[in-house]
Amino acid sequence: MKKISIISISLIILLILVFVLVKPIQEIVSVSLVSETTEITYTDSESIRIFEDAIRTVKKVRGAVDVGPPSYRMTVTYADSEIVDFSLYMDLKAKNGFLIKNSNSEKMLDLKDKNAVELADLLSKEK
Repeated sequence: MKKISIISISLIILLILVFVLVKPIQEIVSVSLVSETTEITYTDSESIRIFEDAIRTVKKVRGAVDVGPPSYRMTVTYADSEIVDFSLYMDLKAKNGFLIKNSNSEKMLDLKDKNAVELADLLSKEK
């Protein structure tokens, strides 16, 4: 009897951990960018993939950040209708950049090199 209750409790804890730790990846349906000179919305699968990869793989930078105006104001719309606003800072020539989530404007989210290059290439097509 004791063995069965230990196994049952273990299974319940395991299921809770799996449920909490395995978050479904939110699907992006559109990304809108606004700069001083451009306003564009991306809905095609390849562009969405580039943005999804970039957002999913950012590295949080320690400490607070104080920067000037962003290269782009970015609005990401997810399939569940959630909307998240970011500031996107991109150097298209150096092909690097970072994001700041508007709901937490003191934390910088550094783009991985590969993602920054893909984003810079995508954004350069629009100029």
